[in-house]
Amino acid sequence: MTGVTPPTPRAARRGALWRAAPLRLVRTPGWMALVLVAVTLLVASFAAPPLFAATARSTALADGLRSAAGEPFGPDSGDLRVSWNGVIPAEGEQILDARMGALTGYGPPSLGASGAGQSRTRKAVAKVGAAVEPAALWYHDGAITALGGDEDAPGVWLEEGAARRLGLEVGDELRIGLQQTFLPEGGRLTKTVLAGTYEAASGSTLPVQLADADDADRWYLPADPDDPSAGTPLAIAGRGSFDRLIVATTEAPIYFADLRLDPDITPDQAATTVTQVQRLADDAYDQSQILARYLLDAEPGGAELQVASGLPDIVFDADHTADSARDQVRPYAVAGQVLAAALLVAGWVLLGRSRRREQLLASGLGLRPGEVALLAGLEVLLVCLLAVPAGIGLACLGVVAAGPPTDGALSVATSDVVTGVLAAAGALLLVAATAALAAAATDRVDRLSRLGRGRRAVPWTAALLAATVVVAAAVFTVDVSDRTSTPLTMAFPVLVAASVAVLVARGVAWLRARRPGRARPGSSRWLATRRTGTVMREVTSLTAVVAVALGLFAYALTVHRGIDEGVADKTAALSGAPTSIEVAEDFRGHKMKGLLTPPAAGTSIVWRRSVTLPPDFGDEPLMVVDPATFDGVADWGASGDLDTGRELLPRLDGKGHGLQVLLAGNTHYRAGDQGTLDFNSEFQIPFEVVGVVKAFPGSETETGDVTVIAGTRRFFHLAPRSVNPARPGATSDRAGAFSSWVWSQDPPAQLRAALTDAQVSTDGTVVTGTEEAISSGLVASTWAAGYVLALGVVMLVLALAGALVLALRLADRDTVSDVLLARMGWSSRELARARAWEVGYAVATAVLAAVLAGAGLVLAPTIIDAVATIPPLTRPRPGVADLVLLLVVLVVTVLLAWILGARRARRRVPAEVLRAGG
Repeated sequence: MTGVTPPTPRAARRGALWRAAPLRLVRTPGWMALVLVAVTLLVASFAAPPLFAATARSTALADGLRSAAGEPFGPDSGDLRVSWNGVIPAEGEQILDARMGALTGYGPPSLGASGAGQSRTRKAVAKVGAAVEPAALWYHDGAITALGGDEDAPGVWLEEGAARRLGLEVGDELRIGLQQTFLPEGGRLTKTVLAGTYEAASGSTLPVQLADADDADRWYLPADPDDPSAGTPLAIAGRGSFDRLIVATTEAPIYFADLRLDPDITPDQAATTVTQVQRLADDAYDQSQILARYLLDAEPGGAELQVASGLPDIVFDADHTADSARDQVRPYAVAGQVLAAALLVAGWVLLGRSRRREQLLASGLGLRPGEVALLAGLEVLLVCLLAVPAGIGLACLGVVAAGPPTDGALSVATSDVVTGVLAAAGALLLVAATAALAAAATDRVDRLSRLGRGRRAVPWTAALLAATVVVAAAVFTVDVSDRTSTPLTMAFPVLVAASVAVLVARGVAWLRARRPGRARPGSSRWLATRRTGTVMREVTSLTAVVAVALGLFAYALTVHRGIDEGVADKTAALSGAPTSIEVAEDFRGHKMKGLLTPPAAGTSIVWRRSVTLPPDFGDEPLMVVDPATFDGVADWGASGDLDTGRELLPRLDGKGHGLQVLLAGNTHYRAGDQGTLDFNSEFQIPFEVVGVVKAFPGSETETGDVTVIAGTRRFFHLAPRSVNPARPGATSDRAGAFSSWVWSQDPPAQLRAALTDAQVSTDGTVVTGTEEAISSGLVASTWAAGYVLALGVVMLVLALAGALVLALRLADRDTVSDVLLARMGWSSRELARARAWEVGYAVATAVLAAVLAGAGLVLAPTIIDAVATIPPLTRPRPGVADLVLLLVVLVVTVLLAWILGARRARRRVPAEVLRAGG
């Protein structure tokens, strides 16, 4: 063979370390698993926040759309209504149809039209001779076909009773249009024919054939101007007939195109849709656009285009929720990144300690720290490559399990993969830098020891305690509403857990050193108490690390529970009930029974206005409730903090000094105090306080320091006639009038249906707990709590990894002694049991420190309330399950240590161990 130079022995020796480096960790599965866990956690901690924010955005959008489902087309719904008030030329309508059809996420438009010129002086009628019947021109896609008629045939369809009273048969002539009420012959009526008759559905002006059509309850139907809660009978026409009749009567029409939104629309698509809708609205008024010019040509006098949809507000709230969630989880994300990096560095340092003799030998042979760093990078390269998909998968699993409860699939974008790759690359560089520094430090310590110089010990414990005191003072001097935004907030629980862990670990070690155990000599437990070695300082340090991780895990459980329950309490204080709707006149003028009787099952009437509590200035909210029905309808939160108000409700109807009231909020009044409620200096009512609570359902609906809650029966018995809605003639538009609300546990659509059946108006403002939670940022807090739980799971993994490191270090310490003890008659099972006792002592110490640290953090002033401006304050809430989980961790860790010790003891070859010197 020519041209090939065989490797020289020197070259082979020089390249041996580099060839072995990529697979070196594979030969030590325990250490490889530890490094893989650390890098995976680091990748996940960087990949999870953007995935979390994207999921929060999509979930908030879906929740907002779901909450608005069934609401009328327009600003209360995610669906779109495009309306215009004239007959647009055919070419212009084609352009408009094309623009609406191109809107992202919306279905095809459903077109309808109605006459809209009615008033108290002009009413829509159908007339034959002297006979007159109310009939408003109306059109909807498919309506004539559903009635069995021809869409292109001339004429109108009237309700069969109206046609009979007019004496009409199909094909007869009639006149239709607007007639002036004070001049029976006034107005412009145009001739047409009767194309057919229909039967109206019960309680509706729609034909029975259309009453059950999709979205029929959301169509625009002309109202009776004398009674807005009732409708005007319809004169239904085909599209061509409607256009001709509207132009002939010169009546102002309203055309409306209703477009339903795809409920599965993505946030990016929704943002695009909002932009498209806004551009359509702008183009309708831009005379440089052809659509605007066609609108000017509409009959009878030009047209203006209006777009109405609640989608922009829903998208804005979703984006705000995502931003709020990202801001709230940022401290926890940084904490996870720091802890994962700390685990990686600590693991590699301890692995280097296990290879200390190799490092000294390599250094003596001329291997420099820079080359050690390159070798370390090659060694963890495979692990980092495996950690990228594992970390992204773990991030996805964490977001799905503990993040926003989305129904959609979690999508991983290219940017998320890039983030994972960069995090893995950062882990590789971190290991390389750690290896280089450790090599340099090992060389320096070796040189100092040869010169006979000692090393100075750093007082880490004192420094840790001092840092804890300083950070605690910095955190608790900040207002509670600003604590979550303080960078030191996340450092506080870590420092507390670390301080307690170090003190407990050192205290237990001191006790064990002075009080030897009473184990039977020769037993595994006795051996565990007698073992000594060179890694006892590391055992204490690892015990502290495990204690910190378990303490933060336990604290994360209490924080998660506290935030969840706190958000439920705050939502109850904001909205009062899952759904409430404002009603104007329906409950007025019916004496006391009308103020108390709920309009439907599962509802309660709540009356509101403002009041002053002298000598304090300023208006405060007043709620007047019926205790008998309010209790079962109101939202009382989840933690029990609002239950005090629930227990005091029956006392609102009691007799005593004046009016019995309950105060919710910040006030100087206490139970038993008396005072006077002032109503705009018009009248006063004396009151007696039956209780003071931090929050009450609906107490945060309106601004104010304190909300006054009174009983309906007692309050309106004392209220003067001028503001009493039980008196005849009471109206909601009178100065100082109470507003009336219906509270319900049902969703908006069901509540509207129930009120409609009870002939109660549903045109008022609707408030839902879901909308309040989204707009106030409470939903983001709930999802941030899920991230806290995920971080707690990371802490648990770190604790298990720390216990694994402890078991590995003890196994490395006992390599020689295990062989010697085996020669003395100890079995591998007994040796493994002894090591399990050692690990058990350490982990039990860590559990004790975790419990003490968690108790201290729970008892300390709260630092977890992200929306502290809404009472009640959120606090960590411990549970029995938290302690049980810590005990389970203790048992599982001891079993793992036992299994690991038994496997390593069985795999040791005594001759190799003794020949290598351990």
